[in-house]
Amino acid sequence: MKNNQVSFWARNIQYRTESHNGTEYVVPVSEQTYLYNPLENEYELLSDALNLGRYLTENDTGQKENVLDFVRKYGLLGIMTDITDSDLDSNEQVIIHENIFMESGIVSTSNFTKQFFPFNEVDILRPLEFKLGFKRRGTIYNKMFLNGWQYSEPLEWMIKYFKYLYSFMTAEKKELENFNKPQLTYKIDIQREINLVCEYVSLKAIIDFAFAKAVTDERKPLRYCKHCDKIFYAGDVRSEFCSPRCRNQFNVYKSRAKH
Repeated sequence: MKNNQVSFWARNIQYRTESHNGTEYVVPVSEQTYLYNPLENEYELLSDALNLGRYLTENDTGQKENVLDFVRKYGLLGIMTDITDSDLDSNEQVIIHENIFMESGIVSTSNFTKQFFPFNEVDILRPLEFKLGFKRRGTIYNKMFLNGWQYSEPLEWMIKYFKYLYSFMTAEKKELENFNKPQLTYKIDIQREINLVCEYVSLKAIIDFAFAKAVTDERKPLRYCKHCDKIFYAGDVRSEFCSPRCRNQFNVYKSRAKH
């Protein structure tokens, strides 16, 4: 038996912010969407998310621009699927799990999805009109990103999430148990042989689980670079710098200081 992880995520070629009914959204500019595997660089993703959270916490200016830079590199967070059930596309009501964005409880599917498709008339329950051939993701994923609809996320919610994530970098040890658990799903795949397939329902879930693994690692891999002070994931327990460049610059400055 093999344990497989499915994490392919959609990223648009460009994003902008646009307002609707007083709420500013991060919106894809075109229908050109690319799929990539965030797990190939999950700790770079985690480090970038934490450094963004730190910047947003410490600075009032440039927040929108920095969030857009992150989204252009990785895509939207997938908040819609992260805070509710994976069968969002088949029930007229959905359960909203405990989260930092909105009140939990039972809400109508149409009212819930309107918060993420503010610029389109979207019937999330309507069957797809064409097959996309993306076998290992649910129908709701295809509707979100690959059906030509503008799945969008409130800028304020995104800022709140990154600041929330970073807050646990400076939190007391006992506070870590309050970190919202990542939303993961799994299934048994028997197409060729019996495999357990773990699916991340969102980019946010990948970040959250990477953080949970890092803070429970006895090697304490999340560190601050000795030169530039950026947060980075140390694959080597001896690492003190986020990059060879920072290590070299630190040594140059240290050498100059001796003369």
